[in-house]
This record gives sequence, C-alpha cells and structure tokens, in this order.
Amino acid sequence: MLDFLYNDISYIGLFIVCFLSSTLLPMASEAFVLAFVKLDFNNYMVLFVASLANTLGSLSTYALAYFGESQILEKYFKSSLQKLEKINANFTKFGSLYAFFTFLPIVGDLFALGLGFSRYSFLKASIFIALGKLSRYAFVIFIANSI
Repeated sequence: MLDFLYNDISYIGLFIVCFLSSTLLPMASEAFVLAFVKLDFNNYMVLFVASLANTLGSLSTYALAYFGESQILEKYFKSSLQKLEKINANFTKFGSLYAFFTFLPIVGDLFALGLGFSRYSFLKASIFIALGKLSRYAFVIFIANSI
C-alpha cells in the first residue's frame, strides 16, 4: 500500500514540476523526468504525466496572452509584447511551428505568449504544443534509458 501512495504522490509532484516549468517560471523539468526514469518509475506514465502537465502549462501561458487584459500584459511583459507585436504576422503564418517548439527553454514561453497574443487557433496550438512536449520528453526518456 505504501508503494501505491509513494507512486501516486510522486506522479503528482512530477505533474506540478512539469506544469510550473512550462509557465513563465524557469525550472528544468527534464532533470525530474530523468530522475523518475532512473528511479524505475513506469516510462509510459512518466511520459504521459510530464507531457500533459507541460502542455497544460504552456496553454496557460497561451491563455494569459489570449484573454489577458492589455494593461496587465503591458505591465509585466512590456518588452516581450513589443517584440511580439513586430512579429505577430509570423505567429499567424507559422503558428504550428511556434507551437511545436514551445518545448525550447526561454523562447518557448515567448512562443506560447505570441500564439495567444496573435489569437492563434486554440485547437491547433494545443495539438502542436502537445506534440512538441511529447517529442521532447520521449527523447529525454530515451536518453535516460541509454545511460
């Protein structure tokens, strides 16, 4: 029974770390995923939890820009918004690529903000963000199992 609780609580912790790391908070969720794999947690469950949490975190950043009041966005992200306004057409034209590459450190958060700011399709953003996050964590798990 304790193993069951240990696993459940651990996956909840992984979810929280992966969610927060894909918002505007800088964290290295890959290190946690690597640790979970090395501690013999189920690879598929780690992949699912990490990908889902990281996708939802990026979508929360997307929603912040999509639904956010311009005054709030300007107050906290003024320099980012000025850059995003200049490249707004690119987010509309190449949105699926930007969504896929939200897994990249630092710029991924800006990509998610830009997608929301440019009102890119939520469905398309969700699909391509999820594919990018899934690909990244699958790669991390593959590497973790190789070393």
